[in-house]
Amino acid sequence: MTGLLRDDVRGMRWDEDLECWVVSEQALARKVLSHQGFSSRTSQRLGELYMTEESRREHHAITEFLRLWFVHTDGAEHTALRRPVQRLFSASYVRSITERITEVVDACLDDLAADPRHDVVPTVAEGVSGQVMGHIVGVPQPPPVLHTWSKTLSGFIAAMYRRDHATAAHQVMLEMDEALAGAPAVEGFPRDTPEDRARTTATWAMILFGGLETTASLLGSTLLAVLGDPELWRAVREERPGVVESVVESVLEQRPPLRNVGRVVAEDFEFEGVRLQGGDLVLVSLEGGEGLFDGDQPGQELTLRPVDEQGQRHLVFGHGVHYCIGAPLARLEATTTLRRFAARFPNARLAENAAVWGPNISYVGLDHLYLDLGDEVSLP
Repeated sequence: MTGLLRDDVRGMRWDEDLECWVVSEQALARKVLSHQGFSSRTSQRLGELYMTEESRREHHAITEFLRLWFVHTDGAEHTALRRPVQRLFSASYVRSITERITEVVDACLDDLAADPRHDVVPTVAEGVSGQVMGHIVGVPQPPPVLHTWSKTLSGFIAAMYRRDHATAAHQVMLEMDEALAGAPAVEGFPRDTPEDRARTTATWAMILFGGLETTASLLGSTLLAVLGDPELWRAVREERPGVVESVVESVLEQRPPLRNVGRVVAEDFEFEGVRLQGGDLVLVSLEGGEGLFDGDQPGQELTLRPVDEQGQRHLVFGHGVHYCIGAPLARLEATTTLRRFAARFPNARLAENAAVWGPNISYVGLDHLYLDLGDEVSLP
């Protein structure tokens, strides 16, 4: 153990199994996420801790690729790298593609109806998020390929000590680099030098990754939540004011697609009565509670709260300078999908053994969600 934990410090503990600090209390989590003493350069530190020296040499390219993602930077560097991308994901831009997102959702609902298993995950959750991100970035790969990329990268990030994960992630990096070389989104970004090209490719690979797995998880979990609660499903079908937005925000709060984020202690210092040492890992809960790392999957019951309270409640999109630039887009995809699904399949219900959860305990999502669609209604 690298620090001494005082008895009166709440929400922060050393986990012997994970060999890191765990922050579970939300007020304390906000402090950690906004404190300059905690660095976002986690990929580099995870590689140092969990990859052998031989593996780091062999797979330097993929670890360097992840290191260049601006979510793994701090301070002025982070702000400078984030600013040009953030402008492209402005609220006005997201509003401008509302019609396109609706078209994508409707096409994916067609696929769901045609699927004999009526499995929401590949047809709708992954279909919507994949087509939307493919449209925004300008890559031609279909959603199954894009989600294979994102799942492979998330598997490596969660278990960097596994050489098979590193090998697979390296191949994905090469495929993403090729796909992004001609993507419209990278136009106007620096590509004059090898360093510029590497940074630009890494940035857009990160944007693509960020809009796939977590959004697909949000879409699947949202449909599971409403179909598992008859009263909530009735409220959505009746289009009660604000209920769709409240459902999406409540899912984000109570079963976030990403359970935790990592930070690294930048240097020795004392925080909330705990003496921390430089290099210590810190896992910050985005959902709160002590059980977030035990592998349990979320249940179906959802506590619906007024939407105007949500912004002060959950941390799933981060906090401070690292707040997710894709938050408005993810919310629009989720609300559009729920509304169009309810309008077209008002008699839908969960099939027997409907939910099959994926194995990754950090990126929480469904592998399958089987439905009985009932009678359809034609959409305008």
